[in-house]
Formats: sequence, C-alpha cells, structure tokens
Amino acid sequence: MANAVFSQQPNILNGSGQLIVYLMTPESQTLSFSAAPASGTFVFNYGGHASAAINWNDTAAQIQVKIRAVLGLEEVLVTGSIAGQLLTVQYAGVYGNIALATITSNTLNGGIMVTVAQTVAGQTIGAAITASASLVQYFGVMVDSILSDIGQTDLLAAAAILLPLNKIGFFVSNLSADINPGGMLDLLESGGFTNTRGLYYGDSVALDCLVEMASYAGRALSTNFFGSNTTQTMHLKTLSGVQPDATMTQTILNLALAAGADTYISLQGDPAVFTSGANTFFDQVYGTQWFVGALQVAGFNFLAQSSTKIPQTEQGMDGLKGAYRTICAQAVTNQFAAPGAWNSSTVFGNPADLIANVAQFGYYIFSTPISQQSQADRVARKAPLVQIALKLAGAIQQSTVIVTINP
Repeated sequence: MANAVFSQQPNILNGSGQLIVYLMTPESQTLSFSAAPASGTFVFNYGGHASAAINWNDTAAQIQVKIRAVLGLEEVLVTGSIAGQLLTVQYAGVYGNIALATITSNTLNGGIMVTVAQTVAGQTIGAAITASASLVQYFGVMVDSILSDIGQTDLLAAAAILLPLNKIGFFVSNLSADINPGGMLDLLESGGFTNTRGLYYGDSVALDCLVEMASYAGRALSTNFFGSNTTQTMHLKTLSGVQPDATMTQTILNLALAAGADTYISLQGDPAVFTSGANTFFDQVYGTQWFVGALQVAGFNFLAQSSTKIPQTEQGMDGLKGAYRTICAQAVTNQFAAPGAWNSSTVFGNPADLIANVAQFGYYIFSTPISQQSQADRVARKAPLVQIALKLAGAIQQSTVIVTINP
C-alpha cells in the first residue's frame, strides 16, 4: 500500500506530504488450562476454520505455526506455555475487536478444560483516529482492511468521528451488496458523510483492493494548493500499477454511481477512475477542507506573528481580513474558486457588494463593524464575526455535442 501511494504521478510528495503508519492495537486472547496436561490434544477454531491438532507438549512456537495455518491468522503471535497453564494469542494482522476463538476436539487427559478469554480488545479504526489525532498532524485516513473485515458498525462510527474533523477517510469494498441501497457504501451517501470516501473494486483478492484504495488516495491527495491551476478532479484519472476492475458491469457501475462510490474501470481499453457526485465530488470535499485549514492557519499566523498587538479597531480587522483575503485569492489562483454568479439565497453585508465582488473576484469578505460589537466580546478581545462568500470553480467532466450536417 505504501508503494502504491508513492507510485502515483503526481503523488503526495507534490504537496510536501508524507505517509504516517499508525500501529493499531491488536486483540489478545488468553487460553487458560484447568491443570497441566500430560497427554492429549485440542483444536483451535477461528471463524469456522480449525487448526491442526495441538499436542499437550507443543511449544508456543509450534502452536503458533499451527494457528498461523488457519485462514486469516497468518500473522498471529503466541506466547506462554501449556505446561504453565496459560497461552496468549495476539491477533496481529487481524482487524478490530473480533469474536472469541473456540476450542474443540479436546482430548487432554483427565478432562482438562481449556477456557478462552479476551485480555485486550482489538482497536477499531474510529478508536485509532481518536487516539492518533492529537499525536501527529495528518489528513488522509485509510486502514489495511477491506470493508467486509471492518463491518458496518465500525465504518459508520469512524465516519461520524471524521465528520467534524478536517480529515478525509478512504474505505474500499469488493462486495456489490455494499453499493446496493442500504449497503455500507450507500449508507455513507445517505448519512451525509461526505469526507468519508467509499470506493468499489470488485477484485476477490483483498490486497488488490487495498492497493487500489492506496493508489486512489495517493493520487487524490497530491494537490499542491499553493500552486497555479493545480486543483484536480479524480474523474478519468489513471492509477499507476492498478488494473481496471475486471468484474465491472453497467449494472454495478450504476449502483456505485447512485451510492456515491468511486470505481476504477476500463473505458474502451483506457483505465480510468469513474467518479460520482452523489456523495459530493472528491475535489469539492478536498478543496473545501484545504480552504478551511488554510484560513485557520492564516488567521492564527496573523494573530501570533504581530510584534506588538492588533488593535480592536477597523484597522486591526482590515489586517485580519487581509490574511483571509490572501487565502481566498490563492483559491482563485489554484482554480478551486473562480469569479461567477452568486446563486445562493444566503447573503450578508451589502448584498450588492457581495454579488459584485463574487462576480469580479470570486469571493467577498465582510466583518461586523467594530461599533456593533458587544461589550462582552470586546472585553474578551474577540474579533467581530468574519463572513466569506466563495464561488467554487466547479469542473467540466462530461460533454454533449450536437452536429448538424448539411449535404
């Protein structure tokens, strides 16, 4: 997945990005024995799959080999000993808070019982976001598990956590049920979770789906917003190292479009991302979050970098609005925003000035006059409310042509 992120052209290095790996806490389960056995075997079962018989005198390393042969447990770690009546199975490589394993075919001598108990709960993606958000600054979020492993509960919990944050989450499914009405990806769209991006890639190999997601994220988050004409859509973009979804049909594509899930398809032999605006187009979500973050930084820097103080006057407000104006102008330069007609029913300040400024510059900035500020806000040294009207540049992603031929 890391290789896929950095294989895209352009990729996140284009905007001085970096890839941060956060190790989620795996679940641990303890096997306790009612006594130390002297003969016999037992079988470890996980997710309906059984291990080879585990002997009473097998070492932790030997038991680990047998459990790792169980489907889905290729990376588990086993410590402890049967003689010591305690074995710990750490589910490295397994997502989240999983169901307990079971013990079957127990022939340990004397009717010795084997009990399985959870000792450490596996960390969910939502919990990982909450735990890591204050540790390091990051923007994009993806987990090395497909949606069938994550499940609806954890997906929607993570989407709810991401919604108020200035972050974008990426999740991929290879099951068409997830793009049907009421499916997991469809629930992202109907729930208004616009900064949680659903991807559909029908490959039966989970790793291929994860690579497609990582490639999409690496390409999507590659915008350097402080350049000129640098904003981009994902529609019809090519992902390096990824084959088009071989399972794609028009029916599946229609479901994905309705669910707001982006796909990677072949258009008469040309591989391309095919996007849907049902859950808002990615570039609109990404650009908006850049704009919000850039305004926060610009406002903070203006307040923090003054060598004296910023007076609570219209002159002081002009300086603060000037910092915000710089970001608005950059949004026009990178073509996230553009001059145009203000079609929203929401107006503020002088409506005529708003319409004229948006038409000429692409944005309008207004602050409540200092003279109208409440005494409480003045004592608290708060700036009056600043309001910004910004006209998005949009994007052209399809075209209709009518040709009239005169013989």
